[in-house]
Amino acid sequence: MLEKDNLTEANNRLAQLEQGEVTHLFSSYRSAIASVLELVEHNSHIVAYVDKSGVAYHIFENVRRRTAGLRFSYIDETNPKTILNAFSEDTGLIWIESIKAPYLQMPDLEAVACIAKEKAVISICDNTLATPYLLQPLKFDFDIVVSDGQSLSAGFNIPEFGYAAVGKDREFLSEKLKFLKNTLGSHANDVGEDFLKNIVETFDSRMEIVCANMSELARFLKLNSNVKDIYLPTFEKCEEAKLVKGTLERNASALSFRLLGDLERALAFKQKLLSLNNSGEELSPLRKILHPASDLYANVPKEVRNGMGITDDLFQLVVGGGNVKNLIDGLKQEFIEIA
Repeated sequence: MLEKDNLTEANNRLAQLEQGEVTHLFSSYRSAIASVLELVEHNSHIVAYVDKSGVAYHIFENVRRRTAGLRFSYIDETNPKTILNAFSEDTGLIWIESIKAPYLQMPDLEAVACIAKEKAVISICDNTLATPYLLQPLKFDFDIVVSDGQSLSAGFNIPEFGYAAVGKDREFLSEKLKFLKNTLGSHANDVGEDFLKNIVETFDSRMEIVCANMSELARFLKLNSNVKDIYLPTFEKCEEAKLVKGTLERNASALSFRLLGDLERALAFKQKLLSLNNSGEELSPLRKILHPASDLYANVPKEVRNGMGITDDLFQLVVGGGNVKNLIDGLKQEFIEIA
């Protein structure tokens, strides 16, 4: 197992993937987020650009607002004016997601990091959907990158863990995270040295397959008359990608789309996707299948969901490294049957 207090060779390589100085491993993605939030004082104010159906938002609102008195201002754009208008005198941290679900919007990383530095607040970027294969926010001078360790899996079944990569010349923040991890006992005890080394060493080759799979699936969906809209965080398609000044040079592993039809049809299609994805192969073509209206927002009234843009026809897929051709062949047949 990894030493609790010492960096190993594999851990150093993970830091290098993120263009950081140090990487701290945590027992889960949630524990990584919760620990990083402890870097600010109680009753602090935080500016956030996050998916309101995601893990971070729920920790913000359902845990840290109550237990630490933290206050949050949520922004939907990351232009300098919007960011500055959200700041208050006691803002201590700005937290953004490099690709924000469910519409896979991308923030202006350079503007966020610059303002954080000018205001002397901690800057955090959750890079889970992009992964360091596509984007390395520490290059923009963010303080810390947080990520779900399973985003490195490319669809393989791996132990749960999260991590925080700390930028260069941030020893104070790194020492605080080390202290928090040791004090709270949130070590990634299920992650072995050989396992982490293998994940890091094979990461690029596995992600190359994942991104190729996503491109193939996206092309199929774009040309299908059953799909109304498709949302891609790529330099080819998404206007928001211009904001990162060409740093996203490949297709990401996630896409969202709208399916023609009502909720009943969407639920039937979701079951078909789940069935096709569980074909018995060792590696699935899809790592996640999300239908927000029936998953994360099932208990939210429809009119409220619609106001948030969570419509009955919206799907989000995270692509894995399995055989996407078999998935597409199955979808072709499904579309014929429901046409």
